[in-house]
Amino acid sequence: MLKRFLPAFALVFAMADCLDSQRTPAALGDRVLYESAARTAYAYVEANYNAQTGWINSVEAYNFATVWDIGSGLMALFCADQLELLDGDEYDRRMRRALQSLIDARLFEGAAFNKSYSTTTGQIAGRAGQEAQTSERGYGWSVIDIGRLLNVLRVIDANQPQYRDLMTQIVGRLDYTRLIRDGYLRGEDLDSRGRLRRYQEGRVGYEQYAANGFALWGRQAPLALNVRQNTREVTVLGIPLLRDVRPEYHLTSEPFVMMGLETGWTGEIRDLAWRVLAAQEARWRQTGTVTIVSEDALTGPPYFLYYSVHADGREFLVEPPAGAPNGPRPRTVSTKAAFGWHALLPSEYTWSGVQRVEGARAAGGWGAGVFEESGRVSGAPNVNTTAIVLEAALYYARGGRPLIEPPAGAPQAPAAQPAAAPPAPAAAEPAATTP
Repeated sequence: MLKRFLPAFALVFAMADCLDSQRTPAALGDRVLYESAARTAYAYVEANYNAQTGWINSVEAYNFATVWDIGSGLMALFCADQLELLDGDEYDRRMRRALQSLIDARLFEGAAFNKSYSTTTGQIAGRAGQEAQTSERGYGWSVIDIGRLLNVLRVIDANQPQYRDLMTQIVGRLDYTRLIRDGYLRGEDLDSRGRLRRYQEGRVGYEQYAANGFALWGRQAPLALNVRQNTREVTVLGIPLLRDVRPEYHLTSEPFVMMGLETGWTGEIRDLAWRVLAAQEARWRQTGTVTIVSEDALTGPPYFLYYSVHADGREFLVEPPAGAPNGPRPRTVSTKAAFGWHALLPSEYTWSGVQRVEGARAAGGWGAGVFEESGRVSGAPNVNTTAIVLEAALYYARGGRPLIEPPAGAPQAPAAQPAAAPPAPAAAEPAATTP
């Protein structure tokens, strides 16, 4: 099927080059880069699509997904359609099936989507080790994951209003009085004894991204949107940043990359975003190691790691989520963050990032990344990496415009990363430059 649509796909990128001849690095090099990257990403969509639900597996051959993963699957389908990697009629069938599955899915306590579902049946997936107690009722929701889904739904709705009725039904299922309280986003789940816990959810970056998803559908969490509400200034390798004053935060690339690609950066988020990237470049300048941090899956225990510019009072910390099994904590170069940053703030440094993750390319899609030291693939192909690589390709094809146009007059991100880092030592010159 893919070969049928490659000529049209190439035309999309050719048009992007005409629209934005000022892009750096060289437009021709980026066109080839994104065209090839998108084809690889789409291979994952084809191999892991489930016709019964319209949903895409979270990890290759693993038939379960969180609500965040489901949102990423919808985004991958949308981008594939926009890049003409997927036949229009087939796309319409897949998208309608996926949206209908969200309309049909059982909610936790009738209030919000459960944390995870089967991608083959659409049924609630119980908590590991407590399936008998939680497979019917569920075990709670992640409001941050729901925020991701709401951002994706608005992107699709803004570009394809033919799905608006289905979108409205999905968004209307949620009980916002339980999801938003006192200006913040609220998660709920069951503890090990089956008792309901309620808590504020989200930290700097992720909190604003998720709250933006709610705001796009007219549901305001003003304190969650305010990046200054719970942050304090901190300096990392000479770069001024903001850190969250609350525990268990991860200042990392992912939410800033997604905001930039999907809705555009404005205000203080714009300033913080480029500084997050500048700190990563500063580490490369100091150590000679390409540094592209994000949250990513691993092929072995602890199976998932957060790699952050700053977390829990430490610079460039790597740690697993709470409750993960014991295992090594290697530093990795993130595929999705490399492509996302290169689309948003292209430079010789971001070019070196996308070249470094080339080792994560496989026949079945993009692996999560590569290990910093060895360059070997660090995690299997997955839906979140797939979605952001496709988003980056579409952002490029649109001439550097976000997937939803920002309001008229809103401040935009700088055209390239400011030279905020200290001068590079001679030994730390990048191994590859723009063709």
